[in-house]
Amino acid sequence: MSILSWNCPGLGNPATVQVLVDLVHSKKPSIIFLAETFAGTNKLSPIKTKLGFHGLFCVNNEGHSGGLALLWKEDTKVSITSYSKHHIDATISLSLVDIEWRFTGFYGAPERHRRPESWALLKQLSTTSPLPWTVMGDFNDILHQDEKRGGNPQPLRLISGFREAVEASGLRDFGFNGYQFTWERSKGTPQWVEAKLDRILNTDSWCDLFPNAKAESITTARSDHMPLHLQILPPDTPNPKSGFRFENLWLREAHCREIMIESWSKTYS
Repeated sequence: MSILSWNCPGLGNPATVQVLVDLVHSKKPSIIFLAETFAGTNKLSPIKTKLGFHGLFCVNNEGHSGGLALLWKEDTKVSITSYSKHHIDATISLSLVDIEWRFTGFYGAPERHRRPESWALLKQLSTTSPLPWTVMGDFNDILHQDEKRGGNPQPLRLISGFREAVEASGLRDFGFNGYQFTWERSKGTPQWVEAKLDRILNTDSWCDLFPNAKAESITTARSDHMPLHLQILPPDTPNPKSGFRFENLWLREAHCREIMIESWSKTYS
């Protein structure tokens, strides 16, 4: 299975919907998290059908801003546990391998003065379940100064505050292949700014559960944010231990009979 996370520029534009259709066709995600949909259930329901998805949970937009959505395929069991304007939290069950874990789609407050609210939300969510946990989305924050290019340096208080929230939540950054600066503004001008605002965070227990997981960023033409695609590969199935098989041919070897008789006599003495 896989998860697609994207801060899309509103789903009222048919061209944006077509980009999403193309992403689903090429990456075949089982779960999609969308931020800044600028839409509610009425508008997203026909899009869900067009994408071929079974489940839909929406946090409605407020005017021309906000809006979150979580979509999932019919063969994926999703149970919504909590939500707000900035997150959707769900328990994911993989019945075929009897595995249960937790997914949170996250959208950090874009206003700098409200960033501490996002950090507090992340820390609060970390206390609500012991399940292996992965968090994806647009955090509107960076963890290191080199995750931003152009414009003024990120205030250290914002970097420190976000980093402390991630560590306090028991999460760690999950790297991805592809272009690392997932958001941009004013490309092609002297004011061009890029930053790694979109990312994936995991607990150690999630990484232990899915050691073969891998992720990538995807270039699109319809958003200032790049989608992230997390591919969740099942754990390696250990090969069954082969049982010992005695071959009669071995008795033809010199001293083999004596060695076997001596070994068996020690085993059963």
